[in-house]
Amino acid sequence: MARSAELILGISGASGSRLGLRALSLLAASPDVEHLHLVVSPHALLVARDEVEPGIRSAADLVAAAGLDEAARGKVVVHGEGELDAPISSGSFVTLGMAVLPCSSGTLASIAHGTSRGLLSRAADVCLKERRRLVLGFRETPYSLVHAENVVAATRAGAIVAPPVPAFYAARTAEEMLDAYLLRVADLLGVRVATADYRWKGAP
Repeated sequence: MARSAELILGISGASGSRLGLRALSLLAASPDVEHLHLVVSPHALLVARDEVEPGIRSAADLVAAAGLDEAARGKVVVHGEGELDAPISSGSFVTLGMAVLPCSSGTLASIAHGTSRGLLSRAADVCLKERRRLVLGFRETPYSLVHAENVVAATRAGAIVAPPVPAFYAARTAEEMLDAYLLRVADLLGVRVATADYRWKGAP
């Protein structure tokens, strides 16, 4: 059977809007992705207005802010957080998996405990039940015991919790650190992205 080229990107309401924007840019441009299904929480839009551009009011505004070329922009399928009849809410819609970048503590808790408060957490729940890759860029520090227990619960359920930790060994600028992290995320999802190769190759 041919491998699905559908991928899901969720952007939740943690600080780190530029992480979500850069992920959108890289994943939409990947030759391994036919459609990138985007779900943006209402709180993510509030954060993006503060961190990216005051005029951002919708997921479409975020897509515009990502600076995609025409081909990549044509791959992006935007779904509303309340759109629970979207194809990504069903396990019969086959995808490569999903990344949530950034992932807030509330979103982590919802995913870890299966409460499915909206389409973002429902799509993540589908990935878990169908045993598909789910990468959560949990954006919080320091962790409380509640956070740590939710990380454990999500991991036991099958998610990969991958906080956006800078690759100090390979990157120097903030932009390089974003790309180094997102290269790791792309590797976890099994897709190629157009960045420099920041992977550790051992000491010279």
